Amino acid sequence: MNVLLRATSALAAAAWAVAAGAADAPALPASAASAPARCTAPGADRAANRACAHAIGARAEAEAKAGHVDAAMAEFTLADRFTPDDLRFAIARAGLTLKKADGLSPAGLEAAVRAAPDDIGLMMAHAELALAKKDWAAGLADVDRVLAKRPEAPLAWEMRATLDVAKPDFEAARADVAHALRIDPKSAVSLRLRGILRNNAGDAAGALADYQAAHATQPRAEDPFVIGSTQFLLHQYDDAAASLAHRAPPTPEGIYWRLWRYMALARVTGVERASGALGPGTPPGQLVAWPGPVVDFFHGSIDSGVLLAFAKKSQEAQDLSQVCEAHFYMAEDALLRQHGDAVGLFRMTLQECPANFHEYEGAAAELRAMDVPLVAPGPTNAAASAAASAASAP
Repeated sequence: MNVLLRATSALAAAAWAVAAGAADAPALPASAASAPARCTAPGADRAANRACAHAIGARAEAEAKAGHVDAAMAEFTLADRFTPDDLRFAIARAGLTLKKADGLSPAGLEAAVRAAPDDIGLMMAHAELALAKKDWAAGLADVDRVLAKRPEAPLAWEMRATLDVAKPDFEAARADVAHALRIDPKSAVSLRLRGILRNNAGDAAGALADYQAAHATQPRAEDPFVIGSTQFLLHQYDDAAASLAHRAPPTPEGIYWRLWRYMALARVTGVERASGALGPGTPPGQLVAWPGPVVDFFHGSIDSGVLLAFAKKSQEAQDLSQVCEAHFYMAEDALLRQHGDAVGLFRMTLQECPANFHEYEGAAAELRAMDVPLVAPGPTNAAASAAASAASAP
């Protein structure tokens, strides 16, 4: 599973509620009920500017809810002047621009960007669209244009890091996340992104600390999964099972929660007692979407050959690296039941999975825990010499 499914996109997480429709957008402080009379132009006092921006933003939100779109847009524009590095106001105005033009669609956004190529908010929205389309180059170009105008905007650095992780280009993402955290050390989005990077580098303890800090700052529905699965990587199986016991989302994402909870419980209680955590298998003759077949495989109602056939068919249809996922879960089953080549299957997972897949993280962590190389070692010098001698013998 691509880790971005559990690490929130920077724009969606932080954009103003009225524009992005984000249920978890940051709430306005109670003191921002109305803009003070002095809030007519930004001054030298950054704290006062920030208070004015929030107060004006609250007023803009009220205007938008009342259906006064033009007034709301004007207020968001004013708020943006007070805190230009806080892109939420520019993004909110861009959202209202699209709404007013009945352009809340990819085509509408493309048209709006062509009409206003210097609009910061529209650039960020266009980067979000590029992320959804997996057009990394276009998304990075959008963000770089934003950063050229607003070089200290945390949201832009977070969006850049998100694109780098999705690409994946983890080296670039590390630099972007570090920059974002220098500006805003408590950003939940940046902490979650750093958690991904730390897990990928084998620092599961650091990743867990980041995920837990992000959850404390801004809880999200997927947090029990990222926390629980990282606890699994640390072999904290009881804690992992407890974290993953929280209500899972609907399928197919919820199935991953069940799979990882089962693997954690099986390490503690054994596969038979843990199997109840998987839920029911697939009724005979019923079509099942990926990763549903993994549940049947863990139940023992299908074998590895059938699981791989399901994975290949699903990958042909969706191209989401389901085969590498199958190899990871086969490796976990081999490890639990002490049969088959778990090491070989984990290595196969690393060869096949993109680096931003959760199964990639899991395979690397398991191999490190077994103290074996992540890739199969090459032949020894003695073996190579013997092979060369044999080849040259008459």
